[in-house]
Amino acid sequence: MGTSSKHTGWRHDHANNHLEVVIDGVQVGSFRGSGNDLTLDTNGLTVTGGGLTVTAGLTTAGAALTVTTGDLTVTAGDAHVVAQNLYMGAETAFATTEPTSAVILKQGTQAAGAIVTSSGIMANATVLKKIIADGTVSNVQA
Repeated sequence: MGTSSKHTGWRHDHANNHLEVVIDGVQVGSFRGSGNDLTLDTNGLTVTGGGLTVTAGLTTAGAALTVTTGDLTVTAGDAHVVAQNLYMGAETAFATTEPTSAVILKQGTQAAGAIVTSSGIMANATVLKKIIADGTVSNVQA
């Protein structure tokens, strides 16, 4: 059974056992009977309130995961960057030959003052620096 260009709503596809979401005659998503999968055919998923909880893993294929406001927090397990780079700061060209499996620190605001029970590393335009718990900032030695 087809849909008209004016149809907006749900349509049950008996042959393929899924429930289609249709807007102005265009299928934009579907709920699949096997595996209880939700497929969004256009424009992705926007969550405007209440958050999104994923309990069985999150995989992006062919696209990036972008956090535009707020933080990305890992509360259990590890954060892995496999065979790519971890950029701290703007992701831009880094070297004539781009590395892999590198931590790249772009120039940013330098730390100053005492920090409690922590240490860190940062970069300016020419030097990799470290800061230790007493607030001492110094160059990282080769």
